Amino acid sequence: MARVRQAMQPHGFRGRVFGRLMDRFNASAHNFAFKRLDVHNSDRVLEIGFGTGRLARKLAKAARDGLVGGVDPSELMLETAEKRTRRFRKKGRVELKLGDASALPWPDETFDKAAALHSFQFWSDPAHDLAEVHRVLKPGGLLLLILRAHRKAGPKWLPNPISRSGQEIAGVLQLLTDNGFVGTRLEGKVGSSAVLTARKAA
Repeated sequence: MARVRQAMQPHGFRGRVFGRLMDRFNASAHNFAFKRLDVHNSDRVLEIGFGTGRLARKLAKAARDGLVGGVDPSELMLETAEKRTRRFRKKGRVELKLGDASALPWPDETFDKAAALHSFQFWSDPAHDLAEVHRVLKPGGLLLLILRAHRKAGPKWLPNPISRSGQEIAGVLQLLTDNGFVGTRLEGKVGSSAVLTARKAA
């Protein structure tokens, strides 16, 4: 159970070690997401589950006249990411919050793009949470999801029923359509993880 809690909400000394490992293992996903999001100067980008803030910092460097927002349920990760993005936060270009996808603390149609890397499996109510993401995206806004590879059904301790089902990709694609997203598709893989994209209808 201790390992499960660290995966879902890193904390303490072990959480700091876990964060460093996440940075190492997720480096290719961060690099892929940064390129795929193709962030422009004025873009407003949301990251759900920002972890140590590695991707948030890269995004903030690109969105020089925009905004990078993010939520993460771990106080330790929030503290770590705030340190990593300090100079951008001082300029009002980064807003990081303690929380998750279930209640995004921004008004409707705030963001041009949104990404969730290896965090979807921790969403306990994926239909509600995707509706929240849809709400804060502008018309035409892009959503990028990178999903952990589950060879069969995901572990029973995962809070997301779609990730536990053994049909995660098909389930996510259907759920995206059900929540008003268009152009939903499986783009391929980064490492062993699946890459899915969709847009809010313009």
